[in-house]
Amino acid sequence: MTKLSPPPQYGCVSEPDRPLAAGPGHQLDTFDAIYEHDLDYVWRTLGRFGVLPADLEDAAHEVFVILHRRLAELDPERPVRPWLFGVARRVASDMRAKRREVPISNEAVVHHDPKLAERDLVWRALDALDDDRRTIVILHDLEGHTGAEIAEMLEIPVNTVHSRLRLGRQDFIATVSKLRGEP
Repeated sequence: MTKLSPPPQYGCVSEPDRPLAAGPGHQLDTFDAIYEHDLDYVWRTLGRFGVLPADLEDAAHEVFVILHRRLAELDPERPVRPWLFGVARRVASDMRAKRREVPISNEAVVHHDPKLAERDLVWRALDALDDDRRTIVILHDLEGHTGAEIAEMLEIPVNTVHSRLRLGRQDFIATVSKLRGEP
């Protein structure tokens, strides 16, 4: 596997003209094809799940190592992206758990670029969310999936999706306000 580098769309929302995943009959069936098609998606997903920018390359590498090991087990009639999303979610969760074990300096990172500061604020607010709520907010608000699609992907009731989305948004807004020092 070659060295990963940040995709050009680093931190951006999915392109609207690009399908979210290959569908039935159009499955990407080789490791190289999936890697080329979904590296930027995996990179964004990991960042949205709170993987620090310095750790994104290692985390993306881990996702694709798991894909390489398990590619033969994937159902060729199902899209790859929901599976990659699940793997990225677990890899990010593991990395966040390891980060909690290591003492972190209280020094704040100061960004001179307002866009970078806002992106970091969003990532920190997402990182503060409960895992279940974070997953729903990311899938719905950032990736553009419908409630029904999310329910099918996660194998949970649609009403649970909508409840977690509502609560996740409330928590997100409260966390952003707190991080900005607002009352």
